[in-house]
Amino acid sequence: MLEVIEKMPVKDTTINSAMAYENYGDYYALFVGKYMGHSIYRSLLQFDLPVISSQGIIEKVELLLYITRNDKAAFQKDFEIYRITEKFDENRINYANKPAFDKELYKTFTIKDEINTYIKIDITKLFSDWYCGKYPNHGLIIKAVDEDRRGLVGFYSKDTQKGLFAPKLQIYFDCHLDKDPISTMQIAEKNKRTAEEYYKLGNHSFENGDYAAACENYKKALADHHPNAAYTPKLYFRTVLALEKMGRYDEALEIITQGLKLYPDFTDLVFIQGSLLCKQGKTTLAIKLLHQCMKMGEAPLHMNCMAGVESYRALHLLSQIYYELDDYEEAYHYCLKALHTNPRYMEPLYTMVKILSGKQRDIGDIKAKIESFLGTNLDGRDYMILGDVFFTEEKYTVAYAYFLKAEVFIKNHEKILYGKGMCQLCLKQYNEAYKYFEEIRDGEIYEEAVYRRALCKILSGQMDQAVQALGVLRNPENNHKRMVYYVLKDLLDEKTVMPIADDKKESEEFLEIVFTLLDILIQAASPEVFEKSLQLLNLIEHDEVLLRLAKLYYKHGFYNMAYQEFLRSIKIFDKIDLEGLAMMKRALEKIK
Repeated sequence: MLEVIEKMPVKDTTINSAMAYENYGDYYALFVGKYMGHSIYRSLLQFDLPVISSQGIIEKVELLLYITRNDKAAFQKDFEIYRITEKFDENRINYANKPAFDKELYKTFTIKDEINTYIKIDITKLFSDWYCGKYPNHGLIIKAVDEDRRGLVGFYSKDTQKGLFAPKLQIYFDCHLDKDPISTMQIAEKNKRTAEEYYKLGNHSFENGDYAAACENYKKALADHHPNAAYTPKLYFRTVLALEKMGRYDEALEIITQGLKLYPDFTDLVFIQGSLLCKQGKTTLAIKLLHQCMKMGEAPLHMNCMAGVESYRALHLLSQIYYELDDYEEAYHYCLKALHTNPRYMEPLYTMVKILSGKQRDIGDIKAKIESFLGTNLDGRDYMILGDVFFTEEKYTVAYAYFLKAEVFIKNHEKILYGKGMCQLCLKQYNEAYKYFEEIRDGEIYEEAVYRRALCKILSGQMDQAVQALGVLRNPENNHKRMVYYVLKDLLDEKTVMPIADDKKESEEFLEIVFTLLDILIQAASPEVFEKSLQLLNLIEHDEVLLRLAKLYYKHGFYNMAYQEFLRSIKIFDKIDLEGLAMMKRALEKIK
């Protein structure tokens, strides 16, 4: 009679090379393989051996792992299992103190496109060596065969909710049969992708904020696309957006030129062209193109990617250009035209607050003027908009009051809680800010709220509590961001820190994270703390750090400091772009 004995792991955890001192013992998932270009994951499991009293043989032993994540599913990923040779504590183990394992390979297995299913791995030989006492049972380790090749796979751990889909050991025990069947796994060949498939892959990467991967896939699609395909105009548009996100404006303009040769009525591309030229300081040409958009009208339906580029968006961008030229009257005129064209388009309000503040108008008058564009009976949504408008213009007390008014109409809204938290953070009321961020328990901004909680603790000097907050987010996508926050904590705690990245390619992955954090710190931290936090830039190797710092200072109105950093960027790295040159010129004008 065949009996199946099932065992749950007594220990399971993951170790991560990018976060070498972090423990995953209570995490809901196990990871194996390489994530992006930096993190190597391995998983460790240990099962208690069963007591089998009756006579018979163990026919087969299978390890069952439930696949909950499978990056690069189109490609085969090979993994191997080794016997761990020393004890480990799942609540203390990390990559730095990982246990030794035997060099004898016990099993290899392959995962291709499986997802949301169990995979079975025959580990009969390993189990037999444990059970017969040949080796002590300290568990097993799973690692990728090629740890330099990207392709992360995730499994549920025993700590998943209610133990659902946790790892299992299934022991097939039979009193009569003595077969030990060998399982085989078939390896599928890699299929060549079509241009449309590359386009869809690019869209997926774009939505996840991986603009480099998006651009790579879009360019593969462009190399083999058909001009008459329905998706092709959007392919050109999305490629341009990805390049713009990465600051590669010249490449984006080249793609626009190619696209307009195929689709001369593509108003959306002309609008982006004007926007890019504006960023490069070519305002005269940008203004001409925006007026051209309004003459062209809406693009044909299959080319329509962004609403309003032929009307209110073009008018709003004109208002921003004239604001940068210090022509406040013309800027205000175009803001009014944009609002008149589309009263539900709120972006002009941000520029109007800048204009009115620049004219030294009383804050009460500014509030009354901006409120008038939203009507007479304001509701929760209106107050949320006003809160965001005044927060963006660094009027934190005013913004906070608007978020409080919004809360009268809309209770426990995550964006209101987040807005109030950010206002208190920038007012340097860190304990109050923490309380608001702590109330956000789920939703699309939950992760950002956790990072803000950690930042509140870092800025108030409660470093142990900052570590606890960061420990909540241990999925691979958060590795780089958590690492930057850990380093900031150590810098402010006067501890010795190691470089975050040693070369430009690796530093590229940290650059945006560092400057997003600095953008918050320049508002939320004291000048002394912000000065210390700038040491983050010394821990990455990238020739754009001073250029980005100059642009950050310019954004927040520190024109003298911006100008000095632009000069340093040119002298030290020989690095400047057209947008930087335009800012440098305007900064010098404002200083004088």
